[in-house]
Amino acid sequence: MKIVGITDLHGKLPPKVNEFKDFADVLVVCGDITHFGRNIEIIEKLAELSDYIDVFCVPGNCDTKEVIDELNNYGLNIDGRIKKVENINFVGLGGSNKTPFNTPNEYTEEELYDKLLNLVRNLKNVFLVTHAPPYNTMADIVDLDKDIHVGSKSIRKIIEDFNDNIIFCACGHIHESRCIDKIGKTIIVNPSPKSYFVYDTKKNVVVLEDFAGY
Repeated sequence: MKIVGITDLHGKLPPKVNEFKDFADVLVVCGDITHFGRNIEIIEKLAELSDYIDVFCVPGNCDTKEVIDELNNYGLNIDGRIKKVENINFVGLGGSNKTPFNTPNEYTEEELYDKLLNLVRNLKNVFLVTHAPPYNTMADIVDLDKDIHVGSKSIRKIIEDFNDNIIFCACGHIHESRCIDKIGKTIIVNPSPKSYFVYDTKKNVVVLEDFAGY
């Protein structure tokens, strides 16, 4: 299986995304699909892709209730849900831990932990699709010089506690932290808005590719 992932579109869908149906089996979208609800029609474009491949989305902290309703209307939202494709369980966790900006879709660490724990506690071969990155990784750095990390401690704890069962965490949120990293056995990828990742499950290989013009 080939899984492709994107994040932080903020209402702009790179043309390359339309080509994913030619080589991928699953597309995961890691939140901030719109910019506070603007350009919500991007969801319809993602839904068109779902005629060809599985499309699994979670809302980001900048996505409004109207965006979440639209994702639900098209059957794309896996926030708080599990979708199984072949032997992989895709588990979604939308929104983010608290930010200084009071965005529409934020939660306490306790809320994020409880929600994710209830989803993964009895699962194997888990592929996490989160908006917030796990704390203290290459995926959540906002200031490299000062080593400031702003990711979710709850997501990190879940990955550590269930490390044998969580094969991958696709995330976003922190635009400047494009990376491939690991927590134990779990691959962590934040493609950032300028890139997409391709994960070959058979080979257990992940690569980042930049969008043209970004």
